[in-house]
Amino acid sequence: MDRIQRLQKELEKTDTDYLIIGTTSNMFYLVGFSEEQMERPLLLFVTKDDYFMLVPKLYEQQLKQLSLIVYRDGEDPYSKLNLKENSNILIDDTTFSLFTIEILNRFRPRRIGKASAILRKLRQVKDDEEIEKMEKGVKKAEELLLEFVPTIKENITECEIERKLKSFLIGEAGYISFDPIVTSGPNSSMPHLRCSDKKIKRGEVIVIDYGIKYEGYSTDTTRVFTLGRPNDTLALEIVEIVKSANEEAEKHVREGIRAKEIDDIARKVITDKGYGVYFIHRTGHGIGIDVHEDPYISPDNDDVIEQNMVFTIEPGIYLPSKFGIRIEDEVVVKKGYGKVLNTLQKELYIL
Repeated sequence: MDRIQRLQKELEKTDTDYLIIGTTSNMFYLVGFSEEQMERPLLLFVTKDDYFMLVPKLYEQQLKQLSLIVYRDGEDPYSKLNLKENSNILIDDTTFSLFTIEILNRFRPRRIGKASAILRKLRQVKDDEEIEKMEKGVKKAEELLLEFVPTIKENITECEIERKLKSFLIGEAGYISFDPIVTSGPNSSMPHLRCSDKKIKRGEVIVIDYGIKYEGYSTDTTRVFTLGRPNDTLALEIVEIVKSANEEAEKHVREGIRAKEIDDIARKVITDKGYGVYFIHRTGHGIGIDVHEDPYISPDNDDVIEQNMVFTIEPGIYLPSKFGIRIEDEVVVKKGYGKVLNTLQKELYIL
């Protein structure tokens, strides 16, 4: 319960009476359990010196190691609670709204606020257990990609590859962190385009952005491929520029630097080569239980990077109607440096 204790220390700095969390990734972070629940309320309540969960009877054995208030089907779950009225409440803003409304109607708090800021602050700095899981997750994800890519053949459609990759990842890892992105040729110039019925052609750029879940934690990696030598030799030049931007940014990761400074470093490499206008997104994002978390490595984020933060570095260049190149790694902030978790080559994979 170290994470709940960390949360309680943060609550001590406020006048909050109850922080309420539904079955979201925030609940998983705090107690190691989360399950989509829209029928029956399943809620975690944290105070400055205690915590308890309101749970349906059917979860009692599964969660018996926690402090529980249990209700049966047919009972009024909210009548089991003994919350004081006129209290100050923070609510996880991703909690299912009907449960939130019922609590507000029953207990009429004096003030309601969002819990997102305090929870983001906790989650963006990982503990050793989280980092170990994330390191193992990246290793597993990379092994799976290398096993899969030989199945990519000419005249298979992007969507066929995406479906096969998704099925393969789920079969081998159990869960994916997001639906993989597989684009080729001109389609790869649109970073988040979903797959199409376009067939893979020899020499065209293929971008694969994918991730798995490992013991509840997400991975997120992007690499670039061609079948045979690239038709457009410019692709090789762009890969080298993006690779340089990726490596230069990673080289400067350390505690004390600001998120926007890391973004500036990657962006400057690309801009100095004349392609700044084609770098159309932020340099990276935090990652953990969710595939996108704080801190965001963006031009406007003034947050100071701290030890044990984990985030992606993923610069890209996207040339409309030609191709796009993105190289994405995960980086853990260590004392004085950033440890890159990925070991896959950053050069173009020629299959």
